[in-house]
Amino acid sequence: MSAMVNRELADLMAEAGMSNKKLAGKLRELALLRGLPSSYTHVYVARWLEGMRPRGETPHLIASVLGRELGRVVTLDDIGMTSTGAHLGPGFGLDFSTAPPTILRTTRKLWEADLARDQLLRLDDVPAKTLLSPMGLWLIAVPPKPPRRSGRARKVTEADVERVRLTTHLFEDLDHRFGGEYRRQTAVQYLHREVSELLHGQYVAAVGRELFAAAAVMTYKVGAMAYDSGLHGLARRYFMQALNLAHAAGDPALAGKVWALMSHQANFLGEYGEAVAFARAAKLGAEGAATPVVHAMYCAMEARALASLGDRRNAIAALREAERSFGKGRSEAEPDWIAYFDRAELCDEFGHSFAALGDKGNAIEFAQLTLDESSDRFPRSRVFAQLTLAGAHLAGKPLQKEVEQACLVAGAAIERAGRIRSARVREYITRFNRSLTPYEKARAVGDFREQWRDVLRRCVA
Repeated sequence: MSAMVNRELADLMAEAGMSNKKLAGKLRELALLRGLPSSYTHVYVARWLEGMRPRGETPHLIASVLGRELGRVVTLDDIGMTSTGAHLGPGFGLDFSTAPPTILRTTRKLWEADLARDQLLRLDDVPAKTLLSPMGLWLIAVPPKPPRRSGRARKVTEADVERVRLTTHLFEDLDHRFGGEYRRQTAVQYLHREVSELLHGQYVAAVGRELFAAAAVMTYKVGAMAYDSGLHGLARRYFMQALNLAHAAGDPALAGKVWALMSHQANFLGEYGEAVAFARAAKLGAEGAATPVVHAMYCAMEARALASLGDRRNAIAALREAERSFGKGRSEAEPDWIAYFDRAELCDEFGHSFAALGDKGNAIEFAQLTLDESSDRFPRSRVFAQLTLAGAHLAGKPLQKEVEQACLVAGAAIERAGRIRSARVREYITRFNRSLTPYEKARAVGDFREQWRDVLRRCVA
């Protein structure tokens, strides 16, 4: 029998209750979602325990898997695989800060490290619980003074800020149409080369407030692209810096939007309790500042998380609150960053919530309404709605014709998904595919799975 050399890895596996085979299985799943080679077996794990250090991105995947199981950040040091290249600590970029100079230093370092493809930031996971403390600090923070800078640096004007807004809309459109993986690095380059220069320029308070708000929107958009790419720890660092920028801009509604995004991500990752907390923090922290449509979006995030917890009564109450608030909105009074949240998006949140509650009839109704109301401008959202509709047809004890209908709807989504580079889309497809297991003898299931394998090969290639 081989001697145990990597005691750190063995101890963490024991704490997480993971056998060699279980760890290997979790690694295969995570690697597949990130488009990486996924041939791990229990034999590999045994070799690591004996002291062999795996190459490439594998150590970061191991730390991510164990971190998810344990609900905390796990570093390469923790698993006995010290990185020689990482230069930022595991807590980097996760603090709430009210000081503009600190925010500017941190954002610049984050963008530089991302462009350098720092493996710590790209592959290490950050449990949602890590963000509860910053959330509390944000909720009790006093309103800041408007950011301003003097000196000999470039003078920033309102026209510069407007260019940032317009560029953000461009990247947002690319994200919706082609997925977060398509041009994320280009967006990071824009932050690093253009937005950073403006933030470090000179500006009066009025321009500074608008600049920080515009930078916050661009930053959370890049964070959302990282989330869509399956880079969840990196996404949370972007979200925290977007929160800091929004707070410095004196815009609690925009800061609430960031918490709503973090709620959406936490719900996707199965961290339902934190997802509820983040959505409620958005509502509480932006009370009196959020417009009706923005408030409706916060409520929709709360409803989705509550539905995932199985809390039907409170989920439906949140959905009703979202519907009432949405009905009071006026487009000319709403911030431009909430323009995506239209009637189709609201119906989509209803559909996802009812699907999570196991309410087959309402899930089908609202998912279909989403497709009827939605625009081809948002093909990724249509894929999600189609897969939600397909999954709803399988709820309960479906008849053969319902299984066939589910596969038909999902097949249509597959055709659209092939043009979208998104880890979330691949995960939606994977989850639906798993739900077909009880019906795998049906011809429709076989046809769908062949389609799915072809799309997955193209997505990973």
